[in-house]
Amino acid sequence: MFRRVAHSLGVRDGLLLCACLFALTITIVYPSLRLLARATLDWRMEVLLDGPGRAAVINTIVLSFASVATAGIVGTTMAFVLTRYAFPGRSVLAGLAYLPLTLPPLVGVVAFYYVIGRDGFISLFFERMLGLERFYPRGAIAILIIHTYSFYVFFYAMVGAALESMDRSQIEAARTLGASPMRVFFRVTVPLLRPPLVGAALLTFMSSGASFSAPLIFGEDFPMLSVRIYEETTQFNEAAALTLTVALAAISLLGIFLFRSGARVRGAASKGVRVPMRSGPAKLLAGLGALACMGVLLTPHLAIVFLSFVRHELWYAELIPRAFTLDNYRVIMQDPRAFAPIRNSVFMSAIAAGAALLVGLPAAYLIGRGRPGGRMVNLLVMIPWALPGTVIAMNLLVAFNDPWLPRQTILWLLPLAYFVRNIPLLTRMATAAIEPFDATLIEAGRCHGMSPFGCFLRIVLPLLGPALIAATALVFATSLGEFVASILLYRPTNIPIAVMINMQLRGSGIGSAFAYSVLLIIIVAASFLLVRRWSSRML
Repeated sequence: MFRRVAHSLGVRDGLLLCACLFALTITIVYPSLRLLARATLDWRMEVLLDGPGRAAVINTIVLSFASVATAGIVGTTMAFVLTRYAFPGRSVLAGLAYLPLTLPPLVGVVAFYYVIGRDGFISLFFERMLGLERFYPRGAIAILIIHTYSFYVFFYAMVGAALESMDRSQIEAARTLGASPMRVFFRVTVPLLRPPLVGAALLTFMSSGASFSAPLIFGEDFPMLSVRIYEETTQFNEAAALTLTVALAAISLLGIFLFRSGARVRGAASKGVRVPMRSGPAKLLAGLGALACMGVLLTPHLAIVFLSFVRHELWYAELIPRAFTLDNYRVIMQDPRAFAPIRNSVFMSAIAAGAALLVGLPAAYLIGRGRPGGRMVNLLVMIPWALPGTVIAMNLLVAFNDPWLPRQTILWLLPLAYFVRNIPLLTRMATAAIEPFDATLIEAGRCHGMSPFGCFLRIVLPLLGPALIAATALVFATSLGEFVASILLYRPTNIPIAVMINMQLRGSGIGSAFAYSVLLIIIVAASFLLVRRWSSRML
């Protein structure tokens, strides 16, 4: 009997391993190796050594490190303040601190353009009220501001979680032995926070290097690799685009080498008590600071919503528009062709989320339960996590845009890119749920006469279901706002919403672009709310 059980388990694990390796090889390994081979054969070193290509390499590296520094300062400071102190508005600010996650990349950059950009409210105010022309951030400064707003969440979430679970008895012991607060901070607190700081720095470095929307709109005379690859591709300079793609992938791998960390936070997982502010002036100052932070966090969202109701064809000389309309939404809802990008994005994101669940769940099982081949699957799954979206898009273009393949194949490259970009995310979340799963529960169910399918429905699914739903919803939400891969892979028959927003902004449909943006924010925010709801039920 035990031999039959072991044999069946071995066959099942073998089939799952073969299926995972086949899917990951076709979608990840083969495209990456083929692009590397093509780039090696058509290598153009002069692209990296001269002109805009050389500047793009330097700018990408420098801005990535600068983004780590600024986002780290902002996010870590917020984490310390919100986890250590109690003051008016703290709970509201702690919830709003995650708002940048609900802002898709292109939508967020457009919002910043109309707030601080050349045609933004702030720059128009300085120009018309104070006579200061061209008083607005641009180039590296503007991109750094956007990156700081977008990526500080990594530090806030990871450092905040570490502070909540930190064993504060070590800090109290150091203070009792006479160590100064500064010495305690650098000798006790910082070493305990090193793993989350390094992890957040890695995410910020890679996200900054892969950034596309901010350099595209604010770059001006500050070229970055992601935009240069797009420009070379649209000009049909394939050899130059492939060379720059390999350079961008190398920079991402450099980030993994520099910011890797195998340590974990050690602590007693005790929440601790926040220190209340008793001084009246301190409470007032903290409350005003919290209110100011809330305003900054809400400004991009409020700007997008406000501009979606503006009649932009009548907005000329006024600082604040005065003509408003609902036509921007009415056109999208009533015209099937205008609604098509929303339908396309939802459809392709759903396909990507379903495919990620179909491949990521067995991969997570092999990794989380330590099955044979699990380490190899883990390595293959994490490859896309180290590659920017531009690199993934170029991989798929080179691998599957062949004459011998059916012409319809090109239409499936976009959902395939969404799948490849997000398979590490779903696999890691599913693995985190599977690793602590107690397999003896299934054995107990079998001993009480339950069938294997019954054990799955009554035991496995209730325990793993919340994590899987949250991971799938997160993949869906992330795919909806994807822009960098979309603009390289879309076709006229499957234009996604992010590309349509870009097209409308560059055309005459500015009002519709903002209406699309609001609808996209609503769908993404609803998906994230689903993630938070089900994640809170994960045990």
